[in-house]
Amino acid sequence: MTEAWQLAGQHGLEPLVAGYILDHPEAGWPTALQNEARKTRDFALVRNIQLLALLGDIGRTLDGAGIPWIALKGPVFTAQYVGDLSRRTSSDLDVLVHPGDVPQVDRLFRSMQITSRRPAQPQKHPLGIRGHEHKYYSTAPRYLVELHWDLVWRSCYEIVSPGALFQRAGTFQTESGSFPVLSPEDALLYAAVHAFEHCWDHFHQLKTLDWILMGRPGWGQESLDWNFMLKTAAQAGKSRIFLLGLKLTRDLLHRQLPALVDDRIDSDPVLASLASQVGRNFHGAGPARSLPRAVLFKWQAMETWSDRLSMAFATVAARLGWLRPPN
Repeated sequence: MTEAWQLAGQHGLEPLVAGYILDHPEAGWPTALQNEARKTRDFALVRNIQLLALLGDIGRTLDGAGIPWIALKGPVFTAQYVGDLSRRTSSDLDVLVHPGDVPQVDRLFRSMQITSRRPAQPQKHPLGIRGHEHKYYSTAPRYLVELHWDLVWRSCYEIVSPGALFQRAGTFQTESGSFPVLSPEDALLYAAVHAFEHCWDHFHQLKTLDWILMGRPGWGQESLDWNFMLKTAAQAGKSRIFLLGLKLTRDLLHRQLPALVDDRIDSDPVLASLASQVGRNFHGAGPARSLPRAVLFKWQAMETWSDRLSMAFATVAARLGWLRPPN
């Protein structure tokens, strides 16, 4: 049982498992495990409440300045898709704005005592690397706030245009206020590519897709525009990457998908090999644990030579410390 609890922690699922333990006391869990579960649940809940309060302050400031923004991931995602702030822990806040608004947002953040050692400066960098985020820290309590003006730091991982995200964005209402959020389609596309970028190294990435697919009234699978998502992925040359995430969710978490999507998945024989490699990640032997395997895994999944060459260089150079994605 201790090993299972530790494994849940390694894959970012401790709060979810803690909720299950506390919801089923009849299982006779060890007292020590129940106590750990309560601590985990309470920590996740308090942290998410504090993060939502901080994000509410940020949102009111940006709204007051007339700056469009979107809350990425974090506690708003938990409230929107999980429905229980104690079931998923957020480590920071991620805020997306237009690149042209970054200098003003930088000044506004500093006026709120959300600071960084240097100003954010969106710009392209050598070797095809581009800045896409900048790190700030709040005070009392101290939390990491990442200001984004793009979703990815390398074009080979881009599946949706940042500008188009704002056109399709919606809002989600919580007790802390109303927050602008990605459309469910963009959230699912982004989650699939973000997990792929990290070679699906943690099981919580798979659960993230599953939460979006499960959805809530008006947000879930029944209202998803599958034709839009498949077309968007195809236009970006990321169909296989997107379908891989869906296949993993279907096969490992038994999430039912539309027949159209099942047919696309089953018609691509490469997806079976990729999914098998991801499965080995969870036993410590998959592509996330080895540089050569990571490059080969991504090479097989990518559909264009430009993406493959860009990925290969970035993966090797980053792993060897030759370059870092700019903050």
